[in-house]
Amino acid sequence: MKNEKTIYDEIFRLSSGKGPGIVVTVVNKTGSGPAESGTKMLVYPDGLTIGTVGGGAIEKLAVERALALFKEKKNHLEEFILQDTGEGTRTGMICGGTATLFFEYYAPIHHVYIFGAGHIGRALVYHLKPLDYFITVADDREIVLNTLQGADEKVHGSFDTVLSDKAIEPDSYFIIATYEHRADNLVLNRIFREGWNPRYVGMVASRRKQKIMLKELKKAVPEADTDVCYIPVGLDTGGGLPHDIAISIVAEIQKIRYQSKGEHLRDMG
Repeated sequence: MKNEKTIYDEIFRLSSGKGPGIVVTVVNKTGSGPAESGTKMLVYPDGLTIGTVGGGAIEKLAVERALALFKEKKNHLEEFILQDTGEGTRTGMICGGTATLFFEYYAPIHHVYIFGAGHIGRALVYHLKPLDYFITVADDREIVLNTLQGADEKVHGSFDTVLSDKAIEPDSYFIIATYEHRADNLVLNRIFREGWNPRYVGMVASRRKQKIMLKELKKAVPEADTDVCYIPVGLDTGGGLPHDIAISIVAEIQKIRYQSKGEHLRDMG
């Protein structure tokens, strides 16, 4: 249970596109039962909640339904039966009546997927966190991933299958910063082969590697839109430490997001 904020604080945050969540509202009630009309519960992708729709079996079922709806990314209306008879989803409760719940899905406006939880991945999370991005980090090294702080979502799995069971937000930003060429190549091809429709794909790489990777990408996925590929990734802001590189990548993402020319403000008339 998350108690540091009220449910209305969080609904306002979600309505601004600053994260995914599903608000469950009791929109109608007949007969007896713990669910009162107008009560709300917010469900996060990790299953944590704020508020209540009555507790017990109906709340357990509501959370399960909400978690399933994250994959479908849509709203939903459902009637739950609180008695032995009637049409609707049975709860096993016998207090009598029905409760109709409305599930309202809130999606984050901007989603960043980072492949690689190493030094650059960590620095990226640090600099992206204060901005209104939902940050997912994927890596096949569970120990490295577990020590990462600040990401909204951490997913452990092989780079050839990780995120395959999740609905990828279209028009998202992808950053490839794994620890080996093979994994970089694998992820780059998957982004286009699986139809993830990226707005931006950045890869930490050399210029020599750029030619090799894009050539292999076109061979594997001929229809891939290489115009959204930024290899090497980042703007020329200088420095070679992980935080230097991360700042240059975040600056490039912001430039693309806001369709800015990236000029010095001093030089703009």
